[in-house]
Amino acid sequence: MLTSKLRKNGLIKILTILSAISIPLLNNQQTANADKASSQVTVTVPTLNVRESADLSSKVISRVHQGDTFEIIQQRNDWDQIKLVNNQTGWVYDKFITPAKTIVGTIDTFSLNVRERPSASSSVVGYLKAGTKITIHLEQAGWAKVVSPSGLSGWVNEHYIAKDKPSTHDTQPAAQTAKKSTGNTPKSNIARAADAPKTTSSSNQTGLIPNNQKSLKGKTIVLDPGHGGKDNGTKSITGTPERSLNLPTVEVVKQKLEAAGAKVILTRSNDIFIPLEQRANVSNQNRADAFISFHYNWSNNPAVNGITDFYYQNSSNPLATAILNQVAKETKLTNLGTRFNNLDVLRNNKQPATLIELGFLSNQQEDSTVESPQFRNNVAQGIYLGLLDYFESK
Repeated sequence: MLTSKLRKNGLIKILTILSAISIPLLNNQQTANADKASSQVTVTVPTLNVRESADLSSKVISRVHQGDTFEIIQQRNDWDQIKLVNNQTGWVYDKFITPAKTIVGTIDTFSLNVRERPSASSSVVGYLKAGTKITIHLEQAGWAKVVSPSGLSGWVNEHYIAKDKPSTHDTQPAAQTAKKSTGNTPKSNIARAADAPKTTSSSNQTGLIPNNQKSLKGKTIVLDPGHGGKDNGTKSITGTPERSLNLPTVEVVKQKLEAAGAKVILTRSNDIFIPLEQRANVSNQNRADAFISFHYNWSNNPAVNGITDFYYQNSSNPLATAILNQVAKETKLTNLGTRFNNLDVLRNNKQPATLIELGFLSNQQEDSTVESPQFRNNVAQGIYLGLLDYFESK
């Protein structure tokens, strides 16, 4: 009996010692996991595949773009699991991301909607006035998650934020990041080719407004973001509704044309449904010098790609041709040509009018290109140059 008690007491002491060791280790592990979960990273390459699992053979479920910022959920070998804007999760190769930097900016428009999620269709949670200083915590697909001094938090269109200039050590060009991975194993080289494909560049690399820009002063341009509200339009292979791409594209074009001196009028400035006849009336009532309707395309054949635009009145053919040629040149997408089409927004329009289809959301490679902020910049440059060509030819 005594021997049994001694053995039992000895076992209790051993268990007590093990508990004292294991609990701190468990706490440390939980702290480490919490740190990983709260850390944020920024994409350093133009386009990066997001995969279903941490494996190059895994299915690509989405694509993210340079400058986008995400929260890391967990890490596995050379892969990081990130949280996407739709609460979906996926894995990215960690050679093409870098720790995120907190950015400070200023609201650069009279009043800016703050939305619950990064989408023009998301509900508005508040407003920020011009000049308000904000902190940017995440940037994804043309949207920024910000916090204001008053504590208002949500997503805003990043085109209306003037960012403070970062220190030189805070920026890391994508080309330098790629160079660092050249000495890695063959697996790393494969990942760079498959998971960070190159995208086309614009002739306007320094920004939307070159110093030698020609003026569009005196011209009234009506821009029509297709669909909206209850009208989704088509949908990309990753599930993005067309209506949520048209407005952000038009907002970048508007900024570009206004900087060149044009008077720009939008048929809609938020996610609402506007009847087709009413869109044409905006052009007629303002005696627009040019009307441009913006859309994205879809085909049952996933190999189909390229951009095209349409006209109804023969007098609008020169406008359509000039715009399509320059947008195709700037975006490097296949020029499918200008065509006649009996579309309501064109048929009911008494002003020079065209409708442009900016690539196929049904084509995997083209979808990854057209959903990027850089593509919108390229479109804006093409629209600007096309309008110059059109007006100079008259």
